[in-house]
Amino acid sequence: AAAGGVEPVRSPHPPHLPPTPPFVSVAIRVRPSLADESVAVWAQPTEGPEVQRRVCVHRGYVLEEYEFSRVFGPEDDNRRLFHDLQGPRLAQSVFCGVNETLFAYGQTGSGKTHTIFGVREEPGLLQLFVRALFDRAAMSPGSTVHACCYEILGDSLTDLVDAEAFVNRGDLRPEDVVCDELFIKTQKCRYQIVRVSCLETCLALLQDARINRSAGVSSCNTHSSRTHAVVHLFVQNPVSNTSSDGASEASADGLSSTIGALTLVDLAGTEKEHENPSEQGRKSTRLLNTSLSSLNRLLRKLQTGCLDESERRQSVLNKCLWEYMRPGCGIALIFCVSPLLKHRAVTLSTLGMATESKLIHNQRKAQYIQLPAPPREAQGDAQW
Repeated sequence: AAAGGVEPVRSPHPPHLPPTPPFVSVAIRVRPSLADESVAVWAQPTEGPEVQRRVCVHRGYVLEEYEFSRVFGPEDDNRRLFHDLQGPRLAQSVFCGVNETLFAYGQTGSGKTHTIFGVREEPGLLQLFVRALFDRAAMSPGSTVHACCYEILGDSLTDLVDAEAFVNRGDLRPEDVVCDELFIKTQKCRYQIVRVSCLETCLALLQDARINRSAGVSSCNTHSSRTHAVVHLFVQNPVSNTSSDGASEASADGLSSTIGALTLVDLAGTEKEHENPSEQGRKSTRLLNTSLSSLNRLLRKLQTGCLDESERRQSVLNKCLWEYMRPGCGIALIFCVSPLLKHRAVTLSTLGMATESKLIHNQRKAQYIQLPAPPREAQGDAQW
């Protein structure tokens, strides 16, 4: 989403961009199991302060070990994930104009929604990132934060944000809400992008969006996410020129402003179509698996460095995520797996995809635009 319809310019050397690893961060999260369940997958314990990087799979006749950027066990909560995935640095990167994208990927029932959205007792990565962004916004005068959330199922996109109630009670102004459009085949889909000026309003808006998400029966749960949920948090951060005495001032030609986006994607779980107990569930599973196959092809193109525009058109999911996955973006993938013996085949497939994803490498690039110089009395008050 470009500010004011201006196409952002990408720069490989943005000012003050924090040093970040050039390779995609691939992490594994092993969900808890009940005491009476047979386990075939576990996080390999380490001694002392060393972080866990290995996951073990017992295949009956051989024990396999996989290594990743980070492996999280059942004892690790979402705050641990946020810390070890360098959440504060990723938030800083967004303020420098970089698109950072984080996926939760895995079979149904493996803990993806818990990881992204959390529960009442434990905040998810979404809430932790929102807090980090607003903490940084408080130190960046003139910066603005904008949020949107939608769900995707097959060829349909549904806006999950309901800003009207917030406008009616005065938490948002009507001018804080704008609509973007996405053309899908012959259909025009609209979704709202909301400028949020305080932490509490942003969290409440996104919590309501989560509640609006479609759910249904899966092969593992009676209440399971049956769509892909996408959250975008856009940050526009003015870059001021600095005079010789250290004071910030706008240039005569206008303000340069970075535009970064943090995208959190909670992918609906993979499952075999015939294992879903309901007819509607099998229909949605078919649509979800098709879009996941298209996303997998896009990821494999990133692995081999041959991503081309054709992948953008393969699915609505690809089309929505294209700007946030292409070269120049930061990508972190959290592969959620079940430790259970009965899920071992699916877990091995997930670990295989995770292993291949370690080949993805993107050089982070900032996006910035040149804004017209505001009237002198309004300088420093430019808005997205």
